[in-house]
Amino acid sequence: MAGRPRYSRSQLEQFFNRIALPESERLYSVASQSAGKKLDYLNLLLKHALVRIPFENLTQHYSWHRTVNVQPQHLFNKIVPQPSRRGGYCMENNSLFHTVLLSIGYDVFMAGARVYSKESDRYGGFSHCVNIVIIEGMHWMVDIGFGANGPTKALPLLVAFRGYPHIEGTSSHTRLVREPIPQQVDQTQKVWIYQHRQQAESEWVPMYCFVDYEFLPEDIRGLNLSPWKSPSSWFRQKVVASRFTTAREAEGAVRDADTGGPGSATDSAAISGGDLDGALILFEDTLKWRRGGSTKFEIKFENEAQRVDAIKRYFGIELDEEDREAIRGTVSEIKHQAPIIS
Repeated sequence: MAGRPRYSRSQLEQFFNRIALPESERLYSVASQSAGKKLDYLNLLLKHALVRIPFENLTQHYSWHRTVNVQPQHLFNKIVPQPSRRGGYCMENNSLFHTVLLSIGYDVFMAGARVYSKESDRYGGFSHCVNIVIIEGMHWMVDIGFGANGPTKALPLLVAFRGYPHIEGTSSHTRLVREPIPQQVDQTQKVWIYQHRQQAESEWVPMYCFVDYEFLPEDIRGLNLSPWKSPSSWFRQKVVASRFTTAREAEGAVRDADTGGPGSATDSAAISGGDLDGALILFEDTLKWRRGGSTKFEIKFENEAQRVDAIKRYFGIELDEEDREAIRGTVSEIKHQAPIIS
């Protein structure tokens, strides 16, 4: 991987601060670690990133330029330095994580993925990406850019793999299978399919499929054009933000902007010591907190001011006046509906 961008030790320290990784847990190189410790550290980084770095597409709605840049240095500047609480969508978060993993010595490459549509019962073209980490010859898929249904642990690329629990306190599971997808002409060509199910007795639902060969940074920049620019991309039409929560995050303060609640996630011990037990999901004009398989609250926004306040309160992202004005007059703006008088 000669010439591939890497982050400096100072930048890695800032990244560890950003994901609230305790200083006692920090490794700046995994080269001397055993395979087991490399995997444990990978999952630790994954958990902290899923809690602290939101899956969001705010740049496409709350910015005048609406430019999604997946260059590693730009992503670092956008997401990492304090007091940033920003995240990004798949290409952004996974490209940032890829550079971090490279920088601390993991053998890792990026691969393209096709997202499944339940409505059309088809896979789209390459519009998503994942990281594949190689530890002692074993390949593991990690993804911090798919939102609340994304994997919460590194998943082994093994045909016999039966899956992991997705969220603690629920019966949801995730797994990988290796099969051809129905749209292929050549059914002998198999891909890896990431699947999810809500209950033990539920059917497995495909989320996306991915290949297990390397996509170059130039490929990722090409893939990025689909969610960023395509007229059919829902990212251009709908505002979304989500992040996972842990069992040790406060519940009683969720509506108190001064004392925090699940939107803060500033306590490193709450992340390291707490299992992932739920997710905050903002989609269009609604915010939900799902925890342990039940809905803790659901908020319906009546106007833009309420959504902007929720983005600040629950995700820690403060939009400046220029950002807030950029959504005015667009299809994704929440417009106050005057009552109809008959």
